[in-house]
Amino acid sequence: MQTTNVDVLVIGAGPAGSIAASIINKAGYKVRIVEKEKFPRFVIGESLLPRVMDHLEEAGLLEALKSWFPRKIWS
Repeated sequence: MQTTNVDVLVIGAGPAGSIAASIINKAGYKVRIVEKEKFPRFVIGESLLPRVMDHLEEAGLLEALKSWFPRKIWS
């Protein structure tokens, strides 16, 4: 078994875990995300709440998200 030293371990690679890990990494910490499911995983839903956009932008992920997914309403 391989061990890795990190400052923060994020459990769950869903939207909240991914955004948290990105923001923590941008702050200079060494982050590792662990996820029990294989991706892509089945998820119901196709929309994000408008308030999430601020967090995606802070994490530096909003532009990538816009380029990967069809546009509904990007404000």
